[in-house]
Amino acid sequence: MKRKLVIIGGCGFIGLNVLDYLIKKFKYKFFVIDNLKGASSKKNLALLRKKFKNVSFIKKDASDYRFISNFIKKNKPNFVLGLHGQVAVTKSIKDPIYDLHSNFLSNFYTLESIRLYSPKTFFLSLSSNKVYGSKTKGLVSERFPLQFTSPYACSKGAADQYVLDYSKNYQINAVSLRLSCVYGQNQWGTEDQGWISWFINRIIYKKKIRIFGNGKQVRDILHVDDLSRLILMIMNKKKKCFGQAFNIGGGKFNQISLIGLIKKLEKILKIKSKITYHKSRYGDQEKFVNDLKKVKKYSNWEPKISIEKGLKKYLNWFMENNI
Repeated sequence: MKRKLVIIGGCGFIGLNVLDYLIKKFKYKFFVIDNLKGASSKKNLALLRKKFKNVSFIKKDASDYRFISNFIKKNKPNFVLGLHGQVAVTKSIKDPIYDLHSNFLSNFYTLESIRLYSPKTFFLSLSSNKVYGSKTKGLVSERFPLQFTSPYACSKGAADQYVLDYSKNYQINAVSLRLSCVYGQNQWGTEDQGWISWFINRIIYKKKIRIFGNGKQVRDILHVDDLSRLILMIMNKKKKCFGQAFNIGGGKFNQISLIGLIKKLEKILKIKSKITYHKSRYGDQEKFVNDLKKVKKYSNWEPKISIEKGLKKYLNWFMENNI
């Protein structure tokens, strides 16, 4: 029987890239489940249908328990990758109910369906660095105290904890990745989410960039190709990674401030940006840089794509697609 791999959120930025990467590695039956509510999901669906003829696409929401439980029961997939979710703190504040369904219930229902109907399925879920709150210092490891300071952090954090609990209490082979800032091809950023993509767009089209705070906020940025490679490595070492949460980002060698990124883009593009400054947004972290020791220990992964290489790669895609 052919092995099966499911990507929930496969029409999202990360989901589409991971699909593109994994489909070259495995001769599996691939399923993509997506509710097409993401800002770029319909564009990415067109790319998916054009490029991946043999992928089964299902327009459904994983927070529909009847659907996801029946799907898991019928197909008993070998792998389920939960690469979906509402992605912006600002939107979670405006609509916490949708955020709860998208980020928490979808993951909880998937876990429960796996427990009941397919306990040998491996489940990987994407969490967020926002589970650590806004007062992070130094390199942040998984030992840093959790602090949920927005509906987004609550929904992501609750799902993250259920992943760990289901592994512990029900022996479900599940892993949670607490992501920092990921960027790269097929990302169609907005002001609320995907700030690297958004900055590129505003600079190229000579439009104002609104900075919330002083612009000195620091993030460790990660190219999506490095994330895709990591997911494969964790899948291949699922027994070792069983029941773990990992902090995932560019690490100390790929940290940059908002203003630093803008200056770097200005130099590459030879275009001067237009910046206005505004009040800091609720729950924003002044500095977040991941300590990657744990994920390296368990999977032997570390980022390979530098900021300079990653930005140039993304800019080439941006220009080719005339964003």
